[in-house]
Amino acid sequence: MDVQRPVIRFLPVVALLLAAAALWIWADRMLPKADDAALQVLGPEECDLNAGPCGAVLRSGGTVEIGIAPVPVVGLQPLVLDLAFSAQDPDWIEIDLVGVEMFMGHHRPRLERVGPGVYRGEVTLPACVSDRMTWAATVLPEGRAERAGFQFRFTSRR
Repeated sequence: MDVQRPVIRFLPVVALLLAAAALWIWADRMLPKADDAALQVLGPEECDLNAGPCGAVLRSGGTVEIGIAPVPVVGLQPLVLDLAFSAQDPDWIEIDLVGVEMFMGHHRPRLERVGPGVYRGEVTLPACVSDRMTWAATVLPEGRAERAGFQFRFTSRR
């Protein structure tokens, strides 16, 4: 009886399980870990970024103002994101962009500090097959998901 044959048959299964575990760990590190109850969400109903910048009072104190240009927001076009905090001043910010209606890949543009509490960065959203797409943009001070406390949602058009 050849002992190597059963071992060779299970190698693809073991490789698949290892790949799934690696993907799970990677996704766990990339996705924000902020508790949904602690994450303050400003939706498109409260703030239409296509109409202009929006502001909100943060539960943690201070305010945040968000703007995007040019408007209307469309996919495959370079967009400039502007963000301003009144009470926070991290060195830089990442924005974790996730498609709400469908998975559109991972997008984490970095916004650089251009003044005290003021940040700017560029992103190009992917094209979507539907006419409208809602994006959830979680603000990650210095890329740290545990510091995420604010998310804004906006829509793009095809």
